[in-house]
Amino acid sequence: MLKAKILLTVIMACLLLSCKSVKVDSADSYEIINSLTESDSNRKTKIYYKTIFAKYDGTQIKELLKNYNLKFNLCSKSVYREKAKITENEINHLKEKFQYNTSKNLVFSKLENQSRFTKRKSESTVYISEPKKFRNGEYAIYYSEGRYGGQFNLLHKDKSEWQIVCSSTVWIE
Repeated sequence: MLKAKILLTVIMACLLLSCKSVKVDSADSYEIINSLTESDSNRKTKIYYKTIFAKYDGTQIKELLKNYNLKFNLCSKSVYREKAKITENEINHLKEKFQYNTSKNLVFSKLENQSRFTKRKSESTVYISEPKKFRNGEYAIYYSEGRYGGQFNLLHKDKSEWQIVCSSTVWIE
């Protein structure tokens, strides 16, 4: 009986420790996320307060990183067209960066435009992954999805500001 109680106590302690919320702590991530909310476009859209690591059906983001999902050069300005091509080496590098992605809470005190974030899920809620920088920090990529589709978004740091170069649709309903 004592062994059963000890075992139950150990299991409960492990469960409590595993439920501890993980928070986004990367200053780079907040720099990029904050830049996404500076635009006046679509103020009705709110970003969910937790990052995602998988598509709605459970497919992990790293599994979606394929050439046919990263056609940024097809929609980018002619200035960025060549730079918007993602090489196989870069795809493999990004897969490694997304390998151990988990859902993480955003820390509201680190968000500049807190009104653009929500803890409520609705049809206008957008879910985003934690952004990943590459190419010596000049570019970043993140996955976002809403009610009717999901896409990868390529960003470029121009001077001190992050700008969306292009979005590439992964799925659409």
